[in-house]
Parts: sequence; C-alpha cells; structure tokens
Amino acid sequence: MNRIYTRQGLTVFVLIFLFVGADISAEEETVEKDAQALGGLSGRVVDLEGNGVAGFIFAVQPMWLQDNMLGPEDRFSDASQEPPESMDPRTESKVQTDSDGAFVVSNIQPGLVQLGAGPNIPLDKLEMLDNMYNSEEFPPMEEIPHELMRLSWRRPDRRIISIQVGKVTFFNEGDPDFSEGLTFAIEPGVTIENVKITVKQRLRIRGKVIYPDGTPLADAQGRLDMDQRHEFRPNHGGSTGTNFFTDADGYFVQYMDEPGFYTVSVEYKDLTAGVGPFLLKDGVQPEEIVFTLESKPVAVALPADDIPAPGNIEFREPVEPPPAKSVWVINPTNGHAYKRIQCENWDDAQRKAVEEGAHLVSINDEAEQHWLQVIFGGPPFWIGLTDVEKEGEWQWDSGEPFTYTNWTTREIHPDRLSDDDKDYVVFTFMQGGWQSVGPGSPFWRMARRAVIEKDGLLSNIK
Repeated sequence: MNRIYTRQGLTVFVLIFLFVGADISAEEETVEKDAQALGGLSGRVVDLEGNGVAGFIFAVQPMWLQDNMLGPEDRFSDASQEPPESMDPRTESKVQTDSDGAFVVSNIQPGLVQLGAGPNIPLDKLEMLDNMYNSEEFPPMEEIPHELMRLSWRRPDRRIISIQVGKVTFFNEGDPDFSEGLTFAIEPGVTIENVKITVKQRLRIRGKVIYPDGTPLADAQGRLDMDQRHEFRPNHGGSTGTNFFTDADGYFVQYMDEPGFYTVSVEYKDLTAGVGPFLLKDGVQPEEIVFTLESKPVAVALPADDIPAPGNIEFREPVEPPPAKSVWVINPTNGHAYKRIQCENWDDAQRKAVEEGAHLVSINDEAEQHWLQVIFGGPPFWIGLTDVEKEGEWQWDSGEPFTYTNWTTREIHPDRLSDDDKDYVVFTFMQGGWQSVGPGSPFWRMARRAVIEKDGLLSNIK
C-alpha cells in the first residue's frame, strides 16, 4: 500500500513523551511488562461535523529513528541502511472502522509507529497487493489482473486532519499521498484508548469514459492529464499527469488536493477526450464527468514543392487536439454562467449562443476580464464586441453598455486590412488583450472558439 512518511521531528518527540510518559493507558500495571508484549489503540474516526466515518482504512506502520533520521523499518532492505541492533522485524497493522467509525487494534508491536490514512481499497484486496509488492519476484505487468492494477493506483479518499488523545490535539498538514501521518511510541502491553481521529473528504474527479456510441471504456488503462488554475489568481496553477484505470462501467476516480479550475483530458490508444474548465473546491465539485472519446487529429505534411519560399511565409492553420468538452462555469462575483464553444467564425458563434439561450460574452469591468483570462485564457476566442452596425461605434452583442476596454497595446499577427474592414473582436493569448479583426486577418482563421454568457440576455445584433 502507499507508504507514509513524516519529517516533523519535534512532533515525533512530543508524541513519544505524551504517549509514553503521560498516564493515558487503560491498563495501569505496576509490574514490569514483557518487552515484547503487544500494544494497541482504540477510538473513533469522525468527520469535521463529528459524525462517525464507516469503512475508513488506516495503517499503523513500524518506524525507526536513528541518527535523527525517521523512516519505515522496511527501508532496511536498502543495502545502504543498517537496522539498529537487537531490533526484531515488525509488521504493519491495517485497521478499518466499523459502521459507527469505531476501531480497535490490539496487535501493535511495541516501539515507534506511524498512523496514516490508507487507500480506499477493501482489506482483502489490500493484502493481496501487499503480498504482490513484497514478493521476491514481482510478476510481469501483463500478468497482473486488471482489477488489482486499478486498485493499486488508488489513494486515500480522506485525509487525516488531526489526532486527539485526551485533552491534547495534534494537527496534520502533510501531503496525504506522501507525508500524512503522526509518529509515536507504543509501550509494551499498553493500549491507548479514546483516540479521536478527525478526517476530511478529499476533492475528487469522478469520470466516465465512453465511446461515441455510448459504450463505456470498460476495464482499460489510459493516460490522464490535468491542468489546474487558481480560482482568483491568473497564471497560478500547474499541470500533472498519471495513468487511469476504468472499472467494468467505464468509471475512474482521481483525488486532488488543490482547489481551482480544472481542465482534464484522457487518452486511450489513438483516442482522446477532454472536459473543462470546471470548478473543484470544498462543496463544489461535479458528481460525474463524461469523457467521449474521439480520434486524434492527423497532421498533414506539406509536399516538398509546396514549401513557401523565404520571405513569403504562408499562414497555415495549426493542427490542435480535440478541445475539452464545454461545461457551464459560474462566475462567483456576478453569478453569470459562461461556456467555451467551438465555432467557425463570429457569426457562427453568435448563432450557437442564441440556440443556448445566451449571447457572446460581454466584458464590463476589469474583474470580469481578469476572471475570463484565468478560466478561458489560452487559445484566442471571440467575444461579443462589434461595430458591424455602425463603423466606429462598438457595442456588445448583449446590448449592455460599452464602458470598459482592454485593447492590445500592439497588434498581434498584423494584417493589411483597414479599420473599416475589422468589425469583430478576438480575446487574444497576450494577457487577454482585445484585437479587432476581419476576414483575411490571421486571427479570423485561428479563432475557432468563443465564450458565451448566460445572464438572462440574448443577442440583439443582426
């Protein structure tokens, strides 16, 4: 299973003092205990509201501390590490809470141990995985059953927020996949009672992958790529990738720790699909996302005799992967809904906006401009600004007053068109600057997306 580490040395020593020196044992014996007598833990796992969490799995893992280095005992298998003298091999204990969130574990070998969240896997399957990973000869990947491969990629679905013993509470801010756990010492024959472990549900992306005819991509392995952007700050975020494994119904689950707007793409063999951006944070996350696989675009090579001569560069429309599936995104500042759509040009975008009971986006202030740049920034897209009805008098497709502008300071992909021929506006990839364009402009061929807005208004420009 996923191993758990901690670097909080001070916490370790404080917990050792608390659990060993404090009078919290349920078995107050004055006689000397057998040095190898098993210890234990009992208590309850609860959520942030204090409700018991059923089926929560955690591990009590043997640890060692030597030369100010803390690590799992099983790392002694590394030739560069030598175990302390007189240390008997100890085994990890796995615990699962009952229907009320209660737990009892009584087979803990004395010494330093670490308590950390385990992956959401049935205990019997977890034991099979452990046996497989700990075997001397790891089986070839093609011989591992798909179900076990799928489960092996699972991570904890909840993270441990705090552990309370008596009147003392220790809070944990570690990464749930790598460093979530508190280390303490178990004395021989001592059971620590009334331990309260508070956990929090992690953010998750639950997706279903299907073929165009609706058939699920069952029991398959593919590639999952995620791009995350901060909810309020542009240019803050990151990208990550991993494998995904679907079940018999085509579902997969990926747990995340950073809130924000996510754009997610999946790749299976020569097929791809994407969804986003969508908001993921506490209390706000889609229950289910459907990825419909499509063929990858094929890049067409230019014939040798069709290569432009130097100084006579011909514009070629770039080949792009299929765009992410459109979903409505709510702007928390004004409550309006926005969506990115595919289109051929400005007129096509306006028609599709009306079909959805919306209009091409109107940008009324810096805050809205900033939000759109964070959520939809990247490839250029059409906005609802035009002077097609009267040259030089710009107006919004929605009929809203034209009170804010964000024109580019210099023209991107310049053309030879006169201003009279540039009646439409593109939101560019350079800090979200606006640029007027017309047929024959490079952006006219590049802009194959638009952002539409739903706020009770409809297009009123013909």
